[in-house]
Amino acid sequence: MKYEYLTKVLGRKGYRISGDDHSDKLAEMVQDMSNELGELGWELVALFPSLMSGGAAAKLLATYKRQLR
Repeated sequence: MKYEYLTKVLGRKGYRISGDDHSDKLAEMVQDMSNELGELGWELVALFPSLMSGGAAAKLLATYKRQLR
């Protein structure tokens, strides 16, 4: 089988970390993007923090794959 891959940066423009826990907001972004792409055949295979601020992840890199058609 052959696959294609897609990498997305997940985070909000102007999103600032000030010591608060924003895990719920990041989880919601991952879920929304994964559900949207899942309908198109993409599967989440990796998730990494791409920007740290104040010891918390402010942005995430999400990598998706799907079988080539």
